[in-house]
Amino acid sequence: MIINNLKNLGSKIDQTIFACLMVILVVGLVTLYSADHSQTNEFISQVANITLGLIGLFVMSNTKPKIIFTYTPFIFIAGLILLIWVKFFGLESNGAQRWIDIGILKFQPSELMKLAIPLTLAWFYQNNENNITVQSHVIASIILGIPFYLILTQPDLGTALMISFSAFAIIFSAGLARKFIISSSLLLLISSPFLWHSLEKYQQSRILNLLDPFQDALGAGYQTIQSLIALGSGGLIGKGWMNSTQTQLNFLPEATTDFIFAVYSEEFGFIGVLAILSVYIIFLLRLSFMTSRMQDTFSRLATLGLIVSIFSGVLVNLGMISGLLPIVGAPLPFFSYGGTSMVVSLVSIGIIMSLYSHKSLIAN
Repeated sequence: MIINNLKNLGSKIDQTIFACLMVILVVGLVTLYSADHSQTNEFISQVANITLGLIGLFVMSNTKPKIIFTYTPFIFIAGLILLIWVKFFGLESNGAQRWIDIGILKFQPSELMKLAIPLTLAWFYQNNENNITVQSHVIASIILGIPFYLILTQPDLGTALMISFSAFAIIFSAGLARKFIISSSLLLLISSPFLWHSLEKYQQSRILNLLDPFQDALGAGYQTIQSLIALGSGGLIGKGWMNSTQTQLNFLPEATTDFIFAVYSEEFGFIGVLAILSVYIIFLLRLSFMTSRMQDTFSRLATLGLIVSIFSGVLVNLGMISGLLPIVGAPLPFFSYGGTSMVVSLVSIGIIMSLYSHKSLIAN
């Protein structure tokens, strides 16, 4: 009886998605051990993060969509309260105030918004699916704008961009009129000087050094240069596990978080990069297929937003370490070291699995 119950619970887990996840998580752990110079503190912590995230994935995949839908506004409100708390009482580290420290646990509330924003916008459009107007999109923009501002001022440009990408994808898919897109683009263009001056000095320097990082090789361009050296020195087959000189000699900054894929590239080379990117692509294609089969507004938009939130993180991180995008502080999903980001990403996949496995029930 117990075995049958476990089988029924496990039936909500998509095997292709889970297999891709396990490959990425294991490879990420192996790379983390090397990037952390064989130290076990972050490795053990990451194992705990993954375990907690997988439990969350399992629980959410077996949670009925009606429950997820009902509690979505409360998740959003809780996230806003935590962001406001961070603004006034948050833990500051390396010039950024992004964390809440409660002794035994330190977490980053902005990561919760990668989950809350897509769900909340999907919830909003589901409740107004028969009367979506320009005013609806304005309200949706306000729902995005408040947490966006709070996150940007931490400062955390990377996370602010991630939630923006997912929100814009949902708003566009909900039926955004062409004239609204054009007017919003013009407004963004007009406000670009204000947005530029709202950035921190180091963020401006990273953008300016994007075209030529060598103009400030020991300052704003240092991270990009060291990352490019690591990428190039891996060659075709890499230098082998634990043999990445850029990491072992401490040239590569943030080796366990933002630049962990540069470590992987140097150790496993071009072939290794192709292999893990192929897994990510299969992962994305399967999630996209699941989205195309959703039969209601909430499921379709929520799944789309969660996928964009995760895979925009992949694109931004890869663009960042290859010098194609500015350094904005974006971890590689399921690969980089991180507590809140890992748990939220895995829970997001669990929600997608729930919406997909219950799609016929929702439609009826």
